[in-house]
Amino acid sequence: MERSLLKLGPQRAARCFVEDDPNASLVRRSLAEAVGTMLLMVAVLGAGISGKAAPVSSAMAIAGTLIGLILALGSVSGGHFNPVITVVQWRAGQRGLECTTWYVAAQILGGIAGALLVDVMFAVSPAFPTAELPNAATLVSEALATFGLMMIVFCSSRSTTKVAGPFAVGLWLLGAIIATPTGSIANPAVAISLLVSPSSASVSAVALFVVVQFAGGCLAVQCVDFLYPSAGS
Repeated sequence: MERSLLKLGPQRAARCFVEDDPNASLVRRSLAEAVGTMLLMVAVLGAGISGKAAPVSSAMAIAGTLIGLILALGSVSGGHFNPVITVVQWRAGQRGLECTTWYVAAQILGGIAGALLVDVMFAVSPAFPTAELPNAATLVSEALATFGLMMIVFCSSRSTTKVAGPFAVGLWLLGAIIATPTGSIANPAVAISLLVSPSSASVSAVALFVVVQFAGGCLAVQCVDFLYPSAGS
């Protein structure tokens, strides 16, 4: 039988990426996810468009933004801002389907809102999508980036304090943005939001990104369950 966060004890509720009060209104928790994803998207796109930051500085800006958002909003919603985290928690029986649906919808809408805000701030228009599909190297990059991110997220949720988790995620993201060809999108909400950004991502390309991101996330969870069997479920 699936277990929701409402049924988890105080020890589980204190872990990283889990809200402090699962009984709080879904609207309130989902709003935190929407606002967090929106601001993350502003950082992701704005750091690249502004032209004020070199690649390393851009990576630092995005990683720092994510750390701040998780620390600020994590107590309210868990600080996911990423559908892969939310869906994996649901599949593990740690979150109900209704909450998962609200969170994922909020994350996608928040990401789109962030992309549109960047369009307005920098007076740019969404690029016309190309028909070109991502090559194998690009897809491997996204799968690996998401695998690494989910390893950090779920290992941290089982092995570190609630405060340490956001910094572990930020440090991984800092390195992955620089080290991967795709800049470690690793987030379906961000990938979908690229459709209304100055990038020229096509619907087909975004769909493939989302598929490999979830695949990487699922593989990571299998590894985490093997590494921390007693701390799972």
